[in-house]
Amino acid sequence: MRRIYGDLHIHIGQAGGKPVKITASRKLDLYSILFVHAPRKGLEMVGVVDAGSPLVSYEITQMLADGVLKELPGGGFLASSGVLLIAGSEVESREGIHSVLYFPTLASIHKFQQYMQSRIKNMSLSTQKARVSLPELINLSIVLDAAFCPAHVFTPHKGIYGAWTARITQELGREAAMIKTIELGLSADTDMADLIAETRGFTFISNSDAHSGDKIGREYNLFRMGDKNFLELKYCLENHNERRILANYGMDPRLGKYHRSYCPACDLIMESPPPVLTCPQCGRQGLVTGVLDRVVSISDYDESRHPVGRPQYNYRVPLRELPGVGPGLEQKLLAFAGSEISLLEEASLDDIKRLAGENVAAMIGKMRLGRLEIIPGGGGRYGKVKKDNCQQ
Repeated sequence: MRRIYGDLHIHIGQAGGKPVKITASRKLDLYSILFVHAPRKGLEMVGVVDAGSPLVSYEITQMLADGVLKELPGGGFLASSGVLLIAGSEVESREGIHSVLYFPTLASIHKFQQYMQSRIKNMSLSTQKARVSLPELINLSIVLDAAFCPAHVFTPHKGIYGAWTARITQELGREAAMIKTIELGLSADTDMADLIAETRGFTFISNSDAHSGDKIGREYNLFRMGDKNFLELKYCLENHNERRILANYGMDPRLGKYHRSYCPACDLIMESPPPVLTCPQCGRQGLVTGVLDRVVSISDYDESRHPVGRPQYNYRVPLRELPGVGPGLEQKLLAFAGSEISLLEEASLDDIKRLAGENVAAMIGKMRLGRLEIIPGGGGRYGKVKKDNCQQ
């Protein structure tokens, strides 16, 4: 078995000189993800979720022809950098919910495009609203031998729990059993998700939803796979054949930009115990509901109930977002460790202290223990790590 770090939700800003994900950096393309950003982070597997765009699939075809990508017998595409590309497509269904389909082959991508051609207004752009329902997407994934995953499920922006329903099983009935995996999103963690009874049947993944190179790998997963290919990943997502996710790594939910409810009229992020669904200052009920507030309001339990074998969720903060770490020090630390994941997960605190000083080493030590002090986010504003975390 192999242990592989992977981030399965990354967006492309442009392909072939044309925009793909409008909100993503135009500097972020497929080549830079596979040959610059993923190796720098320490990721051996990345999911690019814009492959439904013909601009992206054409670029994959060209990279295969040039020999920098190789389509594997078990599915997926191996770059000459050693990074496994899992090609996917994020789709907004009729319900207004975002989901990702991960494809095994180039042929399955083309079949997906043929199906969507009459259901999406502009195929070149990513995450477009499609004239297709969630049950239809789930069944399409089965036909294509793809893996299906509802995206950032708790966020008020297009999340299946955050924006649509309190119970997937009530809405989807039989089709709900076909969902094996859900993506937690930046404002949620395992403890929050396991307050809801039906989630015990899902595998949890934590991904960056990166729209720029520096955000890649801000959340990631450790997979136990027999080999590096699509089929082995699918086994992990289904917790099948001894393949599984060993650990999730992600930002403290308080760092997410939708963690707590927010009143746009008062520009106020709520601080009182959740759930806060009405503004205590102006009485407004139309709040941007925070992930924590939403989860508590629909929860089945007062405390998390983790099923046997649920992987540990480890809080992490990207190196460059730690107070006191500037670009120069970041490069120095990465040159020493080889990648950011190696630094955050494996480097000794003594070595970090020698290179970066006592304060930065103390912060990384606190982060590994989940003890960083956080200013919570909400209303579209990310939370922040308190600067006084530097003190011992």
